[in-house]
Amino acid sequence: MRIEFLLPAILFLLCLGIRAAYEFLKEARRINPESKPIFVVILVAMCLLWMSWFNMCPADPFSLDFPDPIRWMGFAIIAAGSVLAVGALIRLRGLENIDHLVTTGLFKKLRHPMYVGFMFWIIGWSVYHGAIAGFGIGLVGIASVLWWSHLEETRLETQFGTAYQQYRLTTCF
Repeated sequence: MRIEFLLPAILFLLCLGIRAAYEFLKEARRINPESKPIFVVILVAMCLLWMSWFNMCPADPFSLDFPDPIRWMGFAIIAAGSVLAVGALIRLRGLENIDHLVTTGLFKKLRHPMYVGFMFWIIGWSVYHGAIAGFGIGLVGIASVLWWSHLEETRLETQFGTAYQQYRLTTCF
């Protein structure tokens, strides 16, 4: 297997591991999620995660040569994911420790537009590059995003109670 694929793949999985450790420690109340140094570490890990993802797929040793319409459909999925992720970031006005329930804009119909955007990036970039091994590794990323959303749902329900329960009834994922 080529080093151009292996290094980003290992970095992607390592960064997922760092984020998983952060989530476990946050749930166990062993770290302070409001700590600026911890925030910086997680932000750097997430940036490296996405940089490695976008470098890994073009170097996939098991790539398929999809027809152009399918490749461009993958690109459209990436574009939609970008709109969702960036739009959610703008609406949230932050990445961590949001102290208010956001129910407008993209959040009016979708509880986790940023996470959906992340999953679209994984799917779309894999399709665009025909990255078979990359998609397999990306499934670990998608599973992680689903786990993060579950943890966030639990925290939001604890933090906002019935307001969040009502909000969940009017939205999907």
